Amino acid sequence: MKQLYLLPLLLLGLFVFSNSQAQKLTITANHSDAKFILLNDYDDSEKQELGTGTIEYKLEKNLKNRIKISKPGYQPVIKEYDKDLKWDKDQNVVLDVRRVDVTAEPFDAEIFVDGRRIGTKAIFVTIPKDRSATIEVRKPGFAPLTRTYYNSPDRETPPIRDYFELKDRQVRVEVQPADGSVTVNGNLVGKGNQDVNVPNGDCVTVTVSKDGFVEYERVYCNKPGIDPEPPTRETVALEERLVRINTVPSDAAIEIQGQRMGLGAYDVKIPKGQCVRVTVSKDGFVKYYKDYCNQANRNEPPIQETIEMARDQAYDNSVSSDLANVRITVPVDSAYSAEEAWRILSSIVTRYFDILETVDFNTGYLTTSWQVENFNSAVIRTRVIVSSGGNSDQLAYAVKLVSQAAELNDPNRTKEVITVKDDEYFRDWSRIMIKYQGLIEEIQARIQ
Repeated sequence: MKQLYLLPLLLLGLFVFSNSQAQKLTITANHSDAKFILLNDYDDSEKQELGTGTIEYKLEKNLKNRIKISKPGYQPVIKEYDKDLKWDKDQNVVLDVRRVDVTAEPFDAEIFVDGRRIGTKAIFVTIPKDRSATIEVRKPGFAPLTRTYYNSPDRETPPIRDYFELKDRQVRVEVQPADGSVTVNGNLVGKGNQDVNVPNGDCVTVTVSKDGFVEYERVYCNKPGIDPEPPTRETVALEERLVRINTVPSDAAIEIQGQRMGLGAYDVKIPKGQCVRVTVSKDGFVKYYKDYCNQANRNEPPIQETIEMARDQAYDNSVSSDLANVRITVPVDSAYSAEEAWRILSSIVTRYFDILETVDFNTGYLTTSWQVENFNSAVIRTRVIVSSGGNSDQLAYAVKLVSQAAELNDPNRTKEVITVKDDEYFRDWSRIMIKYQGLIEEIQARIQ
């Protein structure tokens, strides 16, 4: 019976003895250069380095036995081995979450991970096994930087640490009208609002254009010592309109506001809120006038317009003459008496003009009525005025063939129908109708 009592006591002693002995563990990391560090119980501060790769560790009864396993480029793992628990002698630790320490300048630049704002200046990024993480660093006025890290054996190994420095500037170009085209250094980047990058140490030329508008151009520079710095944002409003004028015939003269600008083709600029008068002219063709307006209450100007000029009927029925609107003195041959000379002169004039308005032999004054002809370009009126001329020693007459035109297309004309009496619309014309071409020459030939 005594032996039966001793057996339980022996077993209890063995159990107490086994638990009083500290457990000794062999801990192995999956990287031979991974470090094992014992941590303090109440924070993560490091207390003691235990070794690398594989260590043997005896659980301390007065500690929490918290061990950090770390390797640069990996997220550390912290293991806690409770001394009151039974552990397998061999323990394996796996470091497989990648870690990248990221710093960024300027220091107020924002750091985003997979689209979520994480912080500024410096952060760390963890990448689980077989996953990826995309880092973007942004600051208004700068071109963002983006990099993607992969934790995969078939991809490039993520760096231990990475540095982002925003050097390229970025201008947000906001375009009006919204479909305006934006080009950078001559290359189209798109229509509408665009983010334009200005590389560090360089300049770029930005052009905003749209058919029917005067294009906008500006140079942005990102060079030390060059002012001004590129703006963060710029609104470009295309407000000046542009009309491409082409003429037929191709050598017609184009005038803008009365100033000759070119032949055959010209880009007419129309400032906002204004109108511009275009005049197209060429000898032998009807002069063309048109006002193009860039005003809210007027029709929009066309993008381009081809002006096909009509032949000028007045021109085709007339000749250029140095005798038009000039007093030509015609001395009378002494073989003729005054009466004979006056009769000859009068008979010549009446062959060209049906009606004589004034005839006075005594004063040597004669005028015809206006002869009026209507053409597609103008109203032409013609008359002859004869007056005495020369010196007192010789009989002479001054003959003036008056040739005047009133343009039908004159934009300043307020009267719808022009009559021969509307003197304010008529101007001297350097041409004479073909039918009157020989009048003065005949008078000279007959009485001189």
